[in-house]
Amino acid sequence: MNIRQIQEARELYGIDEWGAGYFGINDEGHVVCHPTGEEHLSISLPDAIQKLREKNIATPLILRFPQILESQLERMHLSFRQAINEFNFKGRHMGVFPFKVNQRREFIDSVVSCGQKLDYGLEVGSKTEFIAALSYPLTENSLLICNGFKDHDFINMAFIAKAMGRKVIIVVEGPDELEMVLQTAKNMRHLPAVGLRIRLYSRGAGKWEKSSGDYSKFGLTTNEALNCLQMLQDANLMSSLQMLHFHIGSQITEIKRFKNAIKEASRVYAKVVKMGFTPQFLNIGGGVGVDYDGSKTSFQSSANYTLQEFANDAVYVLGDVCTNEGVPHPTIVTESGRVIAAYHSVVITDIREVQGEEMFPSESAIPEYSDGEQHKGIKEMKYVLDNINRKNYVEFYHDAIEYQEELFTLFNLGFLNLQDRAYGEELFRRICRRALYFSSFQRHQLEEFDDLQKIMVSKYLANFSMFQSIPDAWAIDQLFPVMPLARHDEKPSHKGTIVDITCDSDGCLDTFVDRADVKSALDLHVPNGLPYYVGFFLVGAYQESLANEHNLFGAIHEAEIHIDSDGQWDFTKITEGDPVEELLVSRNYDMGEIFGSYEQQLNRAVETESVTRAEADSFLKSLTKAVKQVPYLNS
Repeated sequence: MNIRQIQEARELYGIDEWGAGYFGINDEGHVVCHPTGEEHLSISLPDAIQKLREKNIATPLILRFPQILESQLERMHLSFRQAINEFNFKGRHMGVFPFKVNQRREFIDSVVSCGQKLDYGLEVGSKTEFIAALSYPLTENSLLICNGFKDHDFINMAFIAKAMGRKVIIVVEGPDELEMVLQTAKNMRHLPAVGLRIRLYSRGAGKWEKSSGDYSKFGLTTNEALNCLQMLQDANLMSSLQMLHFHIGSQITEIKRFKNAIKEASRVYAKVVKMGFTPQFLNIGGGVGVDYDGSKTSFQSSANYTLQEFANDAVYVLGDVCTNEGVPHPTIVTESGRVIAAYHSVVITDIREVQGEEMFPSESAIPEYSDGEQHKGIKEMKYVLDNINRKNYVEFYHDAIEYQEELFTLFNLGFLNLQDRAYGEELFRRICRRALYFSSFQRHQLEEFDDLQKIMVSKYLANFSMFQSIPDAWAIDQLFPVMPLARHDEKPSHKGTIVDITCDSDGCLDTFVDRADVKSALDLHVPNGLPYYVGFFLVGAYQESLANEHNLFGAIHEAEIHIDSDGQWDFTKITEGDPVEELLVSRNYDMGEIFGSYEQQLNRAVETESVTRAEADSFLKSLTKAVKQVPYLNS
């Protein structure tokens, strides 16, 4: 046990900061999960992987912790309850989970189950999501909110949901939608409640700030809102307006932006009430940020506030405006999904090989060869390697670059053989490593050595697809915490990037979270012959919804884990990943035609005596087995 090194690992990877009490490193150097947020109840992730291996479930896989979902739902509700009590707010808080954040059935099942005691509802933005959400046993008081653009069919479904006893609210995005609602009401008597989405002048912060402001895709302008209010009044349906809604974007990084928005929305609510309408709910949307890097800043992968601070600002500002305006305090509705979902799942995969640095050869292991007189350029490179030091490393590094370029020119002209080229490359790599070592002692490192560091890192080949498991890392440069799951009692001696097994150069992860900066390489251990597992954390929000099957790599295995009050844990559900056959069928391939082609080709091979009948039968059996397996690398 190396307690000092383990503490250094906690600081190196920042797990105590971004883990939110759910993840840590134990005294054995294993990454652990505390699903309930209680430190004494923990699950070793390496132990969980080993138990799954015994069940023939290999990496890559997702570990899910539904108890984290329950804890996050309670944290959200408790934060608002404490704020309501502290500021003597007369309304209450209700939450709905946005379906788009993670539509996977197992996940929504957990959200609905965990949210029952809190009257947690659902928010949908498409007809498909609506059809799925309508099947869930929400409580009588839970809200079912319909956002997004709607047609007659969507609106008709909302009327049916109302007839089924659901507390459904149609949030109107434009006057034409409200007109469809009013027309449908003439033929159907179960009129759902109506909400108006207001386009605020205030803007959010971070990647999604364009969700608000004058040029937002969603929401009613002031004139459109007034038009809708008049339409409701003319139809004698003023009491149907039950909600005002706004949203300033996902992953709000600056609390100041939210405070401006809630102040503006509160004034809109107060003025609407003074016009004679009686909305019960002010929906403040989602957007509560997740601190992916643990820095607690306004950086795009962080948030400079806590969940309690967010709730305090929402409750205090809304209550203050309503009191000053002399209007009732409404029920605050939140649609935050990212902060609820992100922590609950971890993608885990194994490292298959390390590319670069020739698997970390020792400094003395330069291969010698004898093939006549060595070229002058190689002798000069050897001199640089033998004599580079802290005083001359910049000059000698520049000399080495020049010698390396000369050697490549000579090779292209035919004056060097492959052995000369290989020997020169190895000498140059070693010079670069020593130059980097000497530059590390400098207080202000030269920019060229920063660039060299990025080039010299090793590539750790991970058995997964970025496009399937963490698509946001590829699509929008989202940062996720990444770290090895064991050996934290050892000091990691190398830096590397993560590359996946897809045939795409974009399948590379080369930016990593850090509290002070963004790192271009991850601290990793040298392979020791045993399985080396890496975890990608806080990936529970959006990644599965946005996952694609690039190179036809499908969904990976997944397992749900539950821990009891005695610290005993087990898997409550295991789901195997998509087999090759299912992925092909999803792309309109006919498996009968595929195997018919295989049989024809093998029969021709038998006829031409290229293979025996026994071999052909064995080959066909192997192909039949292959389509039943997942497409990832086998152990």
